[in-house]
Amino acid sequence: MKIIIVCPRLCHGGAERVAVSLANGFVGRGHEVFFFTDLFEEQTYVLDPKVNIHRLVTVSAPKYKKWLSAIWILRKYIKKDRPDVLIGIMSVCSIVAYLSSLGLGIPVIATDHDPYEKPYPVKVSLFERFYKFYFCRLFKKVTVLTRADIICLNKMGKNVLVMPNPLAIEPIETIQVRKNIVLAAGRVDNWFCKGFDVLIRAWGQVNGQLKIDNGKLSSNGEPWKLVIAGVWRNPETRTYLDGIAEECGVLDRIEYTGFVEDMQKLYAESSIFVLSSRYEGFGLVLIEAMSQGCACIACDYKGRQREIMNPTPTLPEGEGENLTPTLPRREGAFEACETGILCEPDDVEALAEAMKKMIEDDEYRESVRAKAIERSNYYSIENTMDRWEALLKQVTGVKQL
Repeated sequence: MKIIIVCPRLCHGGAERVAVSLANGFVGRGHEVFFFTDLFEEQTYVLDPKVNIHRLVTVSAPKYKKWLSAIWILRKYIKKDRPDVLIGIMSVCSIVAYLSSLGLGIPVIATDHDPYEKPYPVKVSLFERFYKFYFCRLFKKVTVLTRADIICLNKMGKNVLVMPNPLAIEPIETIQVRKNIVLAAGRVDNWFCKGFDVLIRAWGQVNGQLKIDNGKLSSNGEPWKLVIAGVWRNPETRTYLDGIAEECGVLDRIEYTGFVEDMQKLYAESSIFVLSSRYEGFGLVLIEAMSQGCACIACDYKGRQREIMNPTPTLPEGEGENLTPTLPRREGAFEACETGILCEPDDVEALAEAMKKMIEDDEYRESVRAKAIERSNYYSIENTMDRWEALLKQVTGVKQL
């Protein structure tokens, strides 16, 4: 097949990383992939040399001219080379893909990487609401990340299906000795969504509750520390978070790495991984950490992270508009399951108790690692590409790939 992927950029974001994994996966299976993106942006993700990369925009300014030029560039290419399908990554690029292909008979698949509901006080813009609940009906298919979003969209029609993100790294086979590191990852400037303020306050409570050796939280003679991996561009972000850390007495027990090129190595060194997000559409870093043998704690936003950590039934094809399954809930501060710990978002005490258990309970910490690795295989790139090829057959009418 000839596939066009339209992606905002080649750096930093989880959706962009997914787009690169899909492009590399498609060419690995013999498809011809054309990747249109903003080449004015920094490039931190690596495409397979067999992927044809093209400039999506001719101007770097984030104004209407930028996206008008994108539509013109893409439409010109579509008319000339007639791809089989277009895949848009997130809202703007999905809209660009749709408008570029109007009247040309090329199916467009839109991929959505954000949850279809957000907690107070996060505001959903009019554009976002219009796109998610109205414009999305125009696409041949819309992929969402979890069954929880299917529930939100149960009146949208049959063009919506669950397509979880792929795991871009190979799950480990042998669990090595780990350092006493509690790891978190995400864009630091997006601290409210990622819940880094909650994480730091919880870390302060953990340090105050657990056994202290020579003034430091430690185990086996090695001090525990919290490591936050992720880029930040606004100095005020660090000033704010450092202020919380100083208030909680843990300023010297937190390390910021900035952008990490080899996250796989950092996962492999860390004992515990924490997803502290107030809301999260999926949590790509969570399945990556699980695959590398981290003992994981996840703040579960309305069942989405529970769905990642625990197997759930797959929605039958085409039943999104009628089926409204009830996701299992839990009571209490946190729930320790066989693949890790789940707790409520935005709850400092619950997160602190979860971290305390994971640090203190050596037997439990070791037991969840093997189960987490096993679960992460569901999201392997091979399994993901199987799902995507089945979808491409459906939207294009091709019976054999």
